[in-house]
Amino acid sequence: METRRIKNVVFDLGRVLIDWQPYEYMIKKFGKETAEFLERVIFNSKEWNLMDKGIINEHELWNLFIYKHPEYKIPIEHLKENVTNLLIEIKDNTKLLEPLKAMGYKLYVLSNFSEMNFAYVSRKYDFFQKFDGMVISSHVKQIKPDKEIFEILIERYNIIPQESLFVDDRLENIQTAEILGFEFIHLTDHTKLREELERKLNIKFDENNLTGEQYETTAKCSK
Repeated sequence: METRRIKNVVFDLGRVLIDWQPYEYMIKKFGKETAEFLERVIFNSKEWNLMDKGIINEHELWNLFIYKHPEYKIPIEHLKENVTNLLIEIKDNTKLLEPLKAMGYKLYVLSNFSEMNFAYVSRKYDFFQKFDGMVISSHVKQIKPDKEIFEILIERYNIIPQESLFVDDRLENIQTAEILGFEFIHLTDHTKLREELERKLNIKFDENNLTGEQYETTAKCSK
């Protein structure tokens, strides 16, 4: 079996380090029928991707949906005012960043995020200070799963994909990373991040000390 040194860990944000469950929120707030409709026409829309890509801003997005679906004006306006409250740090996952840094890994973010929403979370949560670099879709006008945004990360930070582990919840993003040569974790359950990192990097987090102070820089990745 080939053993290969991994030097970089690249994280997606939503559903990896930041909880993001708008559908579940809408079911509780508006009921299933309205939630299913708004999930389809807003959160799975091409317009949402345009916002993440930085082509339109948040105000333009919500006003467009109110114009297109006036019968849903009240729930759409509610979402406009409250959607940032759904972006909640997953502390069981972000607490793994410091130990990884202490082991010698470089840490990066590669994420689809609108400009205003990213400004909100990056100001609110101090775990962003742990990263050696970030590429955010709205900042570079590119979006996953397109390979161009991966190439920006690679070129900006001189990253070698074969020495890097990419973590994301969406299969299409994982597929692009694999084509480019990244090791990967397809994280379909955010509660499994610690387990998956231990498996892929052949490391062990200390349950009693997640400050990272005791770790050595000898972790390897088995392929």
